[in-house]
Amino acid sequence: MFNINLQHLKVISAIEKEGSMTRAAETLYISQSALSHHVQELEKKIDAKVFERRNKKLYLTPVGRKMMDTAEVVLTELQKLGHEIQSIKAGNYGTINISTECYTTYNWLPRIITKYHQVHPRVTVKIADGATRAPLMHLQNGTLDVALVSKPANEPLDDHPSFKYTPVFQDELVVVISKDNPLSKRKLISPKDFREQTLIAYDIEDRENDLIENVLKPNKAEPARVIKMPLTEVILEMVQLNLGIAVMAKWLIAPQVSDDMTMLPLQHNYSKRAWYLVTLADQSQLQKDFISFAQKELRSMPKTAGFKPIR
Repeated sequence: MFNINLQHLKVISAIEKEGSMTRAAETLYISQSALSHHVQELEKKIDAKVFERRNKKLYLTPVGRKMMDTAEVVLTELQKLGHEIQSIKAGNYGTINISTECYTTYNWLPRIITKYHQVHPRVTVKIADGATRAPLMHLQNGTLDVALVSKPANEPLDDHPSFKYTPVFQDELVVVISKDNPLSKRKLISPKDFREQTLIAYDIEDRENDLIENVLKPNKAEPARVIKMPLTEVILEMVQLNLGIAVMAKWLIAPQVSDDMTMLPLQHNYSKRAWYLVTLADQSQLQKDFISFAQKELRSMPKTAGFKPIR
């Protein structure tokens, strides 16, 4: 295998473009003798002439022309690589894989991503829906760059040294009930009120449902039945028909609740949530810029019941 290095390609390119050894040496900021040495070294390594002199002018040999063609490709790609590295360092180029542990945030997340892409067209933001239920694990294994996670608002943040948490907003979960349901007369719903009810929930595994696992089971208040539906609109329609009750983010469903439904507070710490954008502790410039942009956009969202951006 020929031992050809980048300097050899630069020398060939400079001589061909400048048309003389003198001007090529000036372009490369080396002496003419050093330039001649590089050419001689290269020809010795490949055991072939790269240039030939005719009428006091230098011309590429067939071997030299092939090397020149390759040099143009390699040097152009290296220059492009250098620009892209600088763009990545400046946060202007790259890919961000983002996910959230709550499907309902996909109601607003795509809008923020669309606006971000308008400002940063060379950055690709992908929603990694496969990482929804275990975003921190995916952060650690490198398949995710930014995760949106929540904790009960009054629960202190156990800031793990591997992660950096940036608070972005707080919200509230409420119980949505048909006015034909006797529970609708209450001022407050407690976990034990779920025991004889049908719970209409998003279509996820029970063990991944925080309401069931962290609220109802510990209080021995599992519902009589669980119906799983994929869409918010379908869940609300079933509640309206008094086919069950649901627990949903107040800011999400407040504009959609009809006159024959009501929203009631849930008596549990779980109902008040604090949300964080999380990355690995060593944030890239790209991640910092995206998080800063998301914070700004969330703060500018119209005021909605149960949604409080962190300022």
